[in-house]
Amino acid sequence: MGTEDSMKRTGLTLVALLLAAAVAAGQTRRREPPAPADAASPEAIVAALYASVSHGPDASPDWERMRSIFLPVGMLVPPRKPEEALFTVIDVDGFEERFKKSIAAAKEKGTPPTGFYEKELSRRTDCFGNVCQIFSTYESKHTESDAKPFVRGINSIQLVRDGQRWWIASVIWDTERTDNPIPPSYLPQAK
Repeated sequence: MGTEDSMKRTGLTLVALLLAAAVAAGQTRRREPPAPADAASPEAIVAALYASVSHGPDASPDWERMRSIFLPVGMLVPPRKPEEALFTVIDVDGFEERFKKSIAAAKEKGTPPTGFYEKELSRRTDCFGNVCQIFSTYESKHTESDAKPFVRGINSIQLVRDGQRWWIASVIWDTERTDNPIPPSYLPQAK
């Protein structure tokens, strides 16, 4: 067998070991049980997600609530920045770290803190057994009373149920841009 085959096998073994370690670490992290209402249904867990990320200018997202609704290995995948070669994939701890770095950078620049209020506008839900795929159209504002959002987009939320409660497995999102408008079918229907 050639050196290249041996290196591939070693690389695959290393990847398998790292994945096993990540899963084991995620499964052993101690979690407080969520408020039963937060995990009782797909509707409740999505509402808890939006409530947990929303906060005033002198506050932070509710990290513990967010941790209680995500699987220990649950992922958040924000839009890829043009200068990035790959997508960023983080867990709730990584999301918290990213938030704190952003706040520190803004403070260093002398930018006053702002709030963040994310609200669901419409939803498409497809469930089968213990899995759900939700496309949740959202808008984000700095204050709840802002006339217009500073950004809109769609969250792709994957849920799993363990027989007792729902968990968020991942949230992947993209934002609306001139070259990426939200399709009318994903917006609230005019009445």
